[in-house]
Amino acid sequence: MNKLPCGITGFWKIGQKNIPKINILLIERLIEKFENSSEFWNVILTKQQHDNNFYQIRVNDKTGSYLIGINSSYPMFCGIKNSSDWTTVEFCDLPKNITDIVTENFKELKTEFLNQSLNSDNLTLLNKVELEQIEYWETEKIGNVIFNKYD
Repeated sequence: MNKLPCGITGFWKIGQKNIPKINILLIERLIEKFENSSEFWNVILTKQQHDNNFYQIRVNDKTGSYLIGINSSYPMFCGIKNSSDWTTVEFCDLPKNITDIVTENFKELKTEFLNQSLNSDNLTLLNKVELEQIEYWETEKIGNVIFNKYD
């Protein structure tokens, strides 16, 4: 994905074409799969908030606790190492037992891709409001456009 799709940031201007929204049923089914598997426990969904553009799912397995980010506009996910900073999300690759379940309906975005620097070619499909947000928040990485905490 060289060019980020319009609406990926979750921002649009009233009067413009609405941005796509992920089907919440896909996320609910994903939660059910984790909950129905004996391999996972303490499955917690945090819905998208007004100050971010992604859902978060926390799951535990025998190797640890993992945080999955799912973009609110497009069926894309990533591993989140840390999101405590109000401007930046840190990414990590998730273990295979998790990605095997999530990739049934969502595209995995790997850490190497998410940590790439933004360039002008990445931004050509975005709307004016999205570009203004990226500039205002001084976003430098592709991943922090796709999974952002803009408000």
